[in-house]
Amino acid sequence: MNSYHNISRVQLLLQHKRPQEAEQEARRQLRDDPDNSFLHCLLALALMELTQLPEAQAEAQQAIHLDPESSFAFYVLSATLQRQHELPAALAAIEEALALDPEDADYQHVLGQLRFQQGQLHAALRAAEAGLQVDPTHVDCLGLRARCLARLGRRDEASADLDEALRHSPSDAGTHADLGWVALERGRAKEAAGHFREALRLNPTSDYAREGLVSALKARFWLYNGFYRFMVWTQTLSPGTRQGLFIGLFLLSRVVPGLLPLYLVLVYMSWFAEPLFNSLLRFNRYGRFALSEADTRYSNQFLALLLSGLALLGAGHYGQLSSLTTAGLVALGLLFPLVGTQRQWLPKRRQQSKWFGWGLAAVGVLAVGFDALALPGEGPLFLTFMGGTLVYVWVMGLRG
Repeated sequence: MNSYHNISRVQLLLQHKRPQEAEQEARRQLRDDPDNSFLHCLLALALMELTQLPEAQAEAQQAIHLDPESSFAFYVLSATLQRQHELPAALAAIEEALALDPEDADYQHVLGQLRFQQGQLHAALRAAEAGLQVDPTHVDCLGLRARCLARLGRRDEASADLDEALRHSPSDAGTHADLGWVALERGRAKEAAGHFREALRLNPTSDYAREGLVSALKARFWLYNGFYRFMVWTQTLSPGTRQGLFIGLFLLSRVVPGLLPLYLVLVYMSWFAEPLFNSLLRFNRYGRFALSEADTRYSNQFLALLLSGLALLGAGHYGQLSSLTTAGLVALGLLFPLVGTQRQWLPKRRQQSKWFGWGLAAVGVLAVGFDALALPGEGPLFLTFMGGTLVYVWVMGLRG
């Protein structure tokens, strides 16, 4: 009984958003009971709230090692992997949890979240509905189903689900964030921002709500709003159809020259809209506080390359210096691997993208150096850089 009360204390600390104390209490108890799988799970949850994600993953894996039949341990492992954007591994873990306990609405919700992130809206909807069959008042499953229905154009049903979720839990931060995302996808940026602020008031550490607020603030720019709604619409298409759409638009732009500028705007927006409008948010009194530290650091790198590239191009044009023009084009070309690396969720792909970017940078620097020193071979080097950039854009565009 004493052990039960001790574990309940850790759970209570987690429920009251006191993860540091929960971590200390869990570690204290594990010194007396190191083989307690459930305690390792609770420690993993506390570490996850403290954003110590590799350590949280290790604790979840230790819990599974101690009790391979623990569905909760696989659920916690999936949550830690999801936070690290390792979606295939997170999916495998939650499927194992569901194989051990298929009647758990929380597990169905996580499965649905992962499917939603992968753009598999119908699979996400099925998972949310499976969770609601187990628990018809499960607030997270109601919110997930609402987001799926909204994406699929069934907005009245989505609104009904969110009203039901609010009725059951009016102070649930996740529900207010779901309301914000649905409003945002309908083009109602101001309404969405209000919902996200309420969600952050209820749970100031919610990344889900913070990212929503950032998107809502950016959506006040009409260009971003239109682009965002277009990209949301493309998410309702299958990956093959989505790729076919962009390839078809490219081929059409070759036949109808007037479409080429529109196609180029779409391509550049698909790559640079997020970092560009994140940078603009830094001049907004609310936006600069909504951006995370990582967003701000990324924005600094993006702005440095963009502004230096434009400045070098301008100086090269007015000063009739080809080496400065080449340097400007190289700086602007390197924006693609910078943005592409940031967009990669899988660690392996991120590393591949990073190395490709460094390789392009090396070729670009050589091209600039050869041009400045009037050495033979500058032309082929620059063409290699441009060709490599085009290959990168094409391959990463298809992966996206």
